[in-house]
Amino acid sequence: MAMLAATVAAMVLLWFAARGAITVCVAQVRDGRLEVTHGGIAPRLLADLADVVARPRVDRATLRIVRSRGMADVEIKGDLSEAQVQRVRNVIGSVPLAKLVNTRARR
Repeated sequence: MAMLAATVAAMVLLWFAARGAITVCVAQVRDGRLEVTHGGIAPRLLADLADVVARPRVDRATLRIVRSRGMADVEIKGDLSEAQVQRVRNVIGSVPLAKLVNTRARR
């Protein structure tokens, strides 16, 4: 039983470590304002994303930009409309992954 618990604990730790390694940036939206809480993103993209969540205003959301098969992908949780979700994907997809990964600007 102890061996099973240790194995499960090791798998959970490995999962969290792998998830953190692929994360480029995490941003929180509160009352229409975007704030980077982990990692960094190019200032132009940050401004574009801030525009998306400001009009119409998003009350709460989390945007997590990750590396996925050599490209950037975004995981979105929160109160965004389908149109806003698509706009966020368009903003993230407009820049090569290398430019997202190499920047560390915060707002």
